[in-house]
Amino acid sequence: MRVSPIVNSFSSGELTPRLMGRTDSPKYASGCQTLENFVALPHGGARRRGGTRYINEVKDSANTARLISFEYSVSQTYVLELGDQYMRFYTTGTSDFGQVQSGGTAYEIATPWLHSEVNEIQFAQNADVMWLVHPNHAPQKLVRSAHTNWALTTESFKKGPFNEVNQNEAVTIAFSDTSSTTQNITASSALFDSGHVGTDWLIDTLPGQATGEVVWVRVNSVASSTVANVTIKDTQYMPQSTNVSSLWQPPAFCSAHGFPSSVVFYEQRLWYAATDAKPQSFWGSKPAQYESFAPGSNDDDGLFYTIASDRVNRIKWLAAQRVLIAGTTGGEFRITGGDTAITPTNIDVSRQTPYGSKDARPIYVGNEVFFIQRSGTQIRNVAYKWESDAFDSDDITFLAEHITEGGVTRMAYTQVPDSLLYALRADGTLLMLTYEPSQEVVGWHRHLTNGKFLDIAIISEDGPDQVVFVVERTINGTTKRFIELYEPNVFIDCFATYSGAATTQIGGLSHLEGKEVQIIADKGVHPSRTVSGGQVTLNYAASEAAVGLGYTSILKPNRYGAAVGDGTSMGKVKRWNQVFVRLEESAIPYINGERPSVRDVNTNYGEPQPMISEDVEIRNLGYDRDGDIEIKQDLPLPCHIVALYGTLGIGG
Repeated sequence: MRVSPIVNSFSSGELTPRLMGRTDSPKYASGCQTLENFVALPHGGARRRGGTRYINEVKDSANTARLISFEYSVSQTYVLELGDQYMRFYTTGTSDFGQVQSGGTAYEIATPWLHSEVNEIQFAQNADVMWLVHPNHAPQKLVRSAHTNWALTTESFKKGPFNEVNQNEAVTIAFSDTSSTTQNITASSALFDSGHVGTDWLIDTLPGQATGEVVWVRVNSVASSTVANVTIKDTQYMPQSTNVSSLWQPPAFCSAHGFPSSVVFYEQRLWYAATDAKPQSFWGSKPAQYESFAPGSNDDDGLFYTIASDRVNRIKWLAAQRVLIAGTTGGEFRITGGDTAITPTNIDVSRQTPYGSKDARPIYVGNEVFFIQRSGTQIRNVAYKWESDAFDSDDITFLAEHITEGGVTRMAYTQVPDSLLYALRADGTLLMLTYEPSQEVVGWHRHLTNGKFLDIAIISEDGPDQVVFVVERTINGTTKRFIELYEPNVFIDCFATYSGAATTQIGGLSHLEGKEVQIIADKGVHPSRTVSGGQVTLNYAASEAAVGLGYTSILKPNRYGAAVGDGTSMGKVKRWNQVFVRLEESAIPYINGERPSVRDVNTNYGEPQPMISEDVEIRNLGYDRDGDIEIKQDLPLPCHIVALYGTLGIGG
């Protein structure tokens, strides 16, 4: 018998092999066995991914480099390159995206982080100031004053933050006298170390009386483990006694107790979370006073809270949505102030979901928060559900559980021109998710390059969002790490361009030395060449050229599995008598290993073949039991598949 099937949507992306028998599922009809270097579009089609433009090599390819986006406004956006105790900057500026330079060299500032630490940094930004945290270092504040004027300084807190009141009555502190603003304090047992210099302490010298007269001191020096020299910071509250007191509060952030590993803005407060000493705790600043964590019971005082749990659930991230959300190793928690803003006296913390998180910054997608589950192989969301008046979590990788094999290390998100989640796999594969929940579109696809995608940052400007990668490539036997910019309308990777007088010598290619490259010359495909001496020689002179690494895009829809007679077509011998591929502004691809004629008789000799928006046909593809169709594009040209249809013969 003959049928005339049509595949008019690939929006469910590449599906797990576990679903290859689920022909009853609507997702099966719009899914693929393979979707590689194609982007599933929310409208249904699939378009070949763009390539990447070479910007420059990172400072030291032997070390890890991290990218962080810094967005002051839609016209002033930057990407930060963080490596071994340095930070460099990239921006579009007044021309193309590139490295910020000063005096002809890369503009750079010093940082405290080692290259082995930069992937653990979390950050929060407010206007032209960014706060960055790492558990091994004091919080840092990055301030942008001008294009080549950036400053990174250790955060200078005005007061606090503090941990909770001492619970061990045997450990006491006493002042030397009641009048000196600078004096020694003495502990009953080993308490102080050099890491306490510069930190704040609160000491109640009348512990049996509810006077509220707590003395605030800052440590100047440490003489021994039991003696520290301090300055009283608020002389309105001087020591009332030199008697020992067990009611004191130590500093929250110092080398002795650790430093925060998460940071976020919410309700005009700056929130920190998770030190080594207090992995389940978080601290909120006074509203709009981001350096002051002065505690108290007033609504505008700083606050401190520890999540109660039956086991240690270290906070891995904080996210600000309609509530404050904390992702921990053992679950996801909602933090609110009831029906009002959070204050020191109304904090309400409740577990919402039990999945647990990996140590990675979450991503905001609309009104949802996406995070990497503790295993590293699942990406989940946290979203409010009106029907249950609670937050719930869905496994976004459910339809493609195979695609995250080996674990996900980083995520990013673009909303223009399409809603796409980017996820980097541990083996260097780039994953993308086409996500439009209002249209029930959830589709994963894989993207490979001649190398490894190591990191990603997104900057949003007027127009499409820009995607920047760190890519590791092997050049002449040496490992290199490059900054590369995603270019949706160029279809080669790590490319460089030439524009000028017509020439047969295209240089500026030392970053591709020894590599076989694909070439677009004067808008036409030129035969491949191997880079030698940083250049290639063309067969003809060209005034415009793009030279880069080729890649192959593969689209293979799911097997046809509709009902036939009283059974199914699955397992029956099949043959496509005709296959039509509907293209949109595309070069003609291979269809099951055959490429239909790519040269139109109306195209003049010497001119490149225009892209087409029409149906191309191939006939009599041969017999087998799968009836597969596989589309490949390996030319450095676009390929946009709108639909597949044809005539399929099915045997008994």
